[in-house]
Amino acid sequence: MDSITEIRKKVKKSIDSASDTTVRMVYAMLEVQEQESKKAEEDAFDKEIQRRFDEFEKGNVKTFSHEELVEHARNYHKNRIQSLM
Repeated sequence: MDSITEIRKKVKKSIDSASDTTVRMVYAMLEVQEQESKKAEEDAFDKEIQRRFDEFEKGNVKTFSHEELVEHARNYHKNRIQSLM
């Protein structure tokens, strides 16, 4: 069996001489694969958002107010600048 690298080389070499029908079929397969990949990525994102929301609802996560977040960021950067001096 050819390695994936060899297969890629063969496909790239033969695509220019392939019939229009073959090129359209390959393109359609690639589009379907891309759509399926995007769908899987979206599903994984939705699942992670739901997991995090569930953890929030159960009270298992620490939350911060906007003011606390700004204060933390300022302190972090202030300390970082001081450590570089």
